[in-house]
Amino acid sequence: MLTVTNAETHDWGDMPLSDMAFGNAMDCDFTLRSWDILSKDIKKLNLDHVYYKLLKDIALILGDVENRGISIDKEYLVVLEGVLSKQLKALKASLSDISPVSGVNPNSTVDLGKVLFSDEGFNITPLEFSAKTKKPAITEEHLQTIKRNSKSADVIEFINLLLEYKSKTKQYNTYVKGVEAAIEWNEDGKIYSNYNFASTVTGRLSCSLYSAGGGMRKGVSFHTLPRPSDDDVNIRKLMVSDPNKVFIAADFSAAELRVLAQCCRDKSLIHAFKTGQDLHKYTASLIYDKPINEITKEERQIAKSVSFLIVYGGGPSKLAQQIGKSIGYAKGIFSSYQTSFPKVFEWIKFVHKYILENKCAVSLFGRRRNLSNVDSPVSKYKFRALRQGMNFVIQSSASDMMLHALKRLQCRLDKEGLDAQILATVHDSVEVQCDKGIIKEVVEILKYELTRIDDLEEYYNLKFLVPFEVDVEVGNSFGDLTEVVFDSHGVVDNYDEILNYVENS
Repeated sequence: MLTVTNAETHDWGDMPLSDMAFGNAMDCDFTLRSWDILSKDIKKLNLDHVYYKLLKDIALILGDVENRGISIDKEYLVVLEGVLSKQLKALKASLSDISPVSGVNPNSTVDLGKVLFSDEGFNITPLEFSAKTKKPAITEEHLQTIKRNSKSADVIEFINLLLEYKSKTKQYNTYVKGVEAAIEWNEDGKIYSNYNFASTVTGRLSCSLYSAGGGMRKGVSFHTLPRPSDDDVNIRKLMVSDPNKVFIAADFSAAELRVLAQCCRDKSLIHAFKTGQDLHKYTASLIYDKPINEITKEERQIAKSVSFLIVYGGGPSKLAQQIGKSIGYAKGIFSSYQTSFPKVFEWIKFVHKYILENKCAVSLFGRRRNLSNVDSPVSKYKFRALRQGMNFVIQSSASDMMLHALKRLQCRLDKEGLDAQILATVHDSVEVQCDKGIIKEVVEILKYELTRIDDLEEYYNLKFLVPFEVDVEVGNSFGDLTEVVFDSHGVVDNYDEILNYVENS
């Protein structure tokens, strides 16, 4: 096999052609031999449809997406750099003003350790230590825990400022300086990402930055783009459609919770989706035993947090951390949820029993994750395996739902011969661009192809009990979009408003 021992300094473009040819031949031979072995397992595990009806086609579609790239608004990149630089300078000054230790550098873990844990600083008792350095940990989770337990206004303010500084620093380094370096390297005003089928244990499709070798990057991970904030920082606004085209984003509505409803078949959960109610308000009304129109924003958010914590295997202690309430309060919320949606917890028990007996978890589409640690004598490893298994069933199934939708969408666009291209996919969403003259046609196709699931019944004998819905938005960039309103037949109902928004935004 052809290997590079120092990928940071080595550029694949400098590889002698004879060595490259030999390496490629060895790769092909190894792949063919592997296929001879793995193809038998695919058939034995009834994964023929996943491979032949999905992965073979989606690999080509995502290859085109990777090669297409996404255009960058260079003018806004300059504006964003100025805004973030100013904010970082102000935050650094504020941290210095409130710090009991002079000359603190918020980028230095040594300086932060002095401020937080030394006698001359805030003299906080560390709650956890770094396994590598044996010094007090300064992770976000540790800082959040310290903040919750502190009664000092100065400590709370310092940590709030520090967390904001860390977030802004990451945005500046990754999405401003990183994008600047990428478009300089690419010389075409675009950035590029990689899509990976087998890099996550949860079964999700993942996205990563595209390396050009020699330490150079051709782009950033599209999956990690932060949402717009209220302080003039909108990273997503950097990603724009090509000239004379518009940017379209379509998001599955509560995809993982719909998969949960399909798996557990809880009547209340299915009812919420079938009647088109606001799921989190509906959940809150059951948890708090009050009319849905009286639910507050905080109650809705708590209900949303509980729902997703269950999907990800979290419990009352995690909920208490997230919402800033007591453990007793969080336990009461979980108890009310269990009373409201009993089949959810019955299904969780069923999945755990299956994992214990079979040492694996299986998704709706037949994918399997082996979980040998479920036999571990160490309880934390055993419970982690159980949590990972349930998480896998939900996330892997939801990801395959999106992959099937992408395949349907691409086939339809090709069939219609439309000037529209898939630009990216982020977990449960897909981003597309199209010519301005065919917005209505493309968004209606997008909604239809993403929500129809008849092929899943044909391929996998999966008859879904809940509908799948998508929210569609249109604009000139990923961070500047307006909602598309559809009538009951899936026809665009606010086309003039969309055109006006595109022309004037």
